[in-house]
Amino acid sequence: MNELLNATEQEASHLTSNVVRAGGGRFFELGDHRGYCKVVAEQTGGAFLLAEAHADFGGGVPPHIHHREDETFYVLSGHFEFLVGDQNVQVGPGDTVYGPRDVTHAWRCTSLDGGRMLIGFTPGDNFQPFAIAMAQMGADPQSDMSNPERAAAFMALALRHGIEMLPQG
Repeated sequence: MNELLNATEQEASHLTSNVVRAGGGRFFELGDHRGYCKVVAEQTGGAFLLAEAHADFGGGVPPHIHHREDETFYVLSGHFEFLVGDQNVQVGPGDTVYGPRDVTHAWRCTSLDGGRMLIGFTPGDNFQPFAIAMAQMGADPQSDMSNPERAAAFMALALRHGIEMLPQG
């Protein structure tokens, strides 16, 4: 029992607490949506990543499947259309959408003045390096898919992180 407690204490000692103010956090930009990482994977021992995303009208992410993490969305403002599995849903402020791993999902902002939502990834240790690499390559998940060279680079990056991009339509 002491060994278990010591292991738990060691794991907890690597976790860090923090306060991130409004408009703060690690900035990211992915084409038609951008935002701030509020809690990064290193702070949670890889358990989760929490980001606040701001999307332009029509902005979003095409159909894809995460094979290594679940994704949860909480709408702060604006309206969004989600695909989760074979279900299309319209959501607004206060609504939550859960996209479990191995289930197709996609989203796009349907508000003319854009929208905001919190997005959580559990665990977060795989998605965070993927998002950083996407930002570094200037990836835009929506428009890159229409450029064969950029689409190939983006899809290869996604596959390395267990994310399968699916055809639209």
